[in-house]
This record gives sequence, C-alpha cells and structure tokens, in this order.
Amino acid sequence: MVRYMTPSQYQAMDRQQQNAQREAIRRYNQEVDRVNRANRAAAEKHVRDVNREVDRVNQHNKRVVDDYNRRVRQHNQNASAALSKYNQAVRTHNAQVERNRQRSLSALRAMSTTRYVEVRDSTFDLSERFDRVERSAGSTAYADLLALSEREASNSAEVAEALTADEPKVPENGQDTGILEYLVGFSQELCDRWRGALYSLNPVNPDAGRHFCTSVREIFTEILDKWADDEDVLEADPNCELTPNRTGPSRRAKIRYLLKRKGVDSPEMLGFVEKDIDDILQLFHVFNEATHGTAGKHGFSKLQSIRQRVEGGIMFLAAIAL
Repeated sequence: MVRYMTPSQYQAMDRQQQNAQREAIRRYNQEVDRVNRANRAAAEKHVRDVNREVDRVNQHNKRVVDDYNRRVRQHNQNASAALSKYNQAVRTHNAQVERNRQRSLSALRAMSTTRYVEVRDSTFDLSERFDRVERSAGSTAYADLLALSEREASNSAEVAEALTADEPKVPENGQDTGILEYLVGFSQELCDRWRGALYSLNPVNPDAGRHFCTSVREIFTEILDKWADDEDVLEADPNCELTPNRTGPSRRAKIRYLLKRKGVDSPEMLGFVEKDIDDILQLFHVFNEATHGTAGKHGFSKLQSIRQRVEGGIMFLAAIAL
C-alpha cells in the first residue's frame, strides 16, 4: 500500500538523510585525518630513526677517520723526529767523519795486502762517487743527504780498513748505533726484523751469517717496496727499468723514484746510492765466512765494523725513503 507523505514529512526525511550523509562524511574525514596523522607520525619517526642512524654512522666514521689521521700524524711525526735526530747527529760529526774517511783511505792505499781486494776497490769506487756527488750538489735540497752520503763513504772506508788491518780497532760507538730507535720511528716491523737479524748472530749458530744477511736483504727490499710501491713508480715513469724477469720496477728505478721525490735525482746521487747498497751487499760473503762456526774467522772488532756498516746503510736508505 502506497504511503503518502506530506511535504513537511518529505523535507524532514530529506534533512535526516542529509544529516546522515554529512555524519558519514564527517566520520570518513575523521578516519582519513586519523590515518594521515598516523602515517605522518610514522613517516616522521622513520625519518628521525634514519637520521639518528645516519648521525651514528657518520660519528663512527668520523672517529675512525680521526683516529687514522691521528695515527698517520703520529707516525709522520715519529719518522720526522727520527730522521731529524739522525741528520743532526750526522751534521754534528760531519767534520770528524770526513777526517776518518780520508785517514782510512790513506791507510788503505798504503797497505800492500792482497786480502779483500774487492772490498777495498769497492770502497775506493764509492768514495770517488761521493766526491762527484759533492762537486755536483747544486741546491740546498742536497744538504742533509750529502752529509748522510759522506757518512756512508766513511763507513765503507772504515770497514775496509778493519778487514785488511792486522789489528783493527774496535768501533768507537761499540754496540749502539741507535738503529733500533731510528727504525721504530719508521716502522715497528722494520725494527722487529732488525732485532731478528741481530738475534741470529749467535756464535753457536752455524747459519748465523746466512740468517743475518737474509734478514738485511729483506729489510732493504721492504724499505724500497713500502716507500716506492711498484704502481707508484710505474705511474711516475712508465718507461722505468724493470727487474730481469720483468715483474716490476728495478731497484735502480725505485731509488730514482725516491730521490726524485726529494728533488735530488741527479745521475751522480743515483749512482752513489745504488753503489752504496752494492758495497754493503758484497760484504755479505765476508760476513757469512766470518760468522760460520762457533768461533768465527774474524775477531769481534771486524765483525762489529761489518755490522755497523750494514746498520748505517739501512738508516741511509730509510732516510732516502722518508
């Protein structure tokens, strides 16, 4: 049965429907606002969490970088202090060193012995090379290295005199050349390796000479490899000399690279440094021969002179590498 309604009833019903619609819309909008607020709060919390994590990571990375830079600065300061101390000692005794060199060379020339001719000839060669370096040095960059080179030439002359003399004198500075304190400023590993070399020099060790010489060769190699990395040397000079098996830059190329960094890569200085290393290495068969067995072929003073010659050469090469 169709029900009729009055206009007022229709209007009332329409208002009721509109109110219901408005209420539904209001509730929908409230829900939308609630969801939006919740999403916004979640998003803001996520951003805060991410930023907090980013800050944590950045602070950690900053601490790591700061610690690394602090260690690098400390290492460089130690190395510079070690080098400065050695250079100061060399400069302080420079005049005496030159007098010792000339005296030893004169003594060698006056000897008619046929013992250790190769050692003696190598000393004369190294001394002549130093004289050429001294004459060609034309800049202040050579000052410290020139003093160190003079000391090397003098050490070579002294050890040659000690080997050829009938009654060589004991080196003035005895057992201490300061090498351990010097090397630790560069690398603890180098310092430990030298301690191992010295430890091998046990009178009852029949392989003392071989062990010592092997350790010294490794020290020379480590200095060159650490401060004259193959990639750096090749980048600086793609046409540099290579090793005989062509696996990397030669020793001469590495020395040239280190000297060039100091601005002292003259042919005379390059020739002197390379000859200085050769002069030391050719002593190794003497050292092997001297330390073999329980008593050894040579007395303490000769062995001490050879050892100090090696120590000086290590410090010289390390000074070039820094």
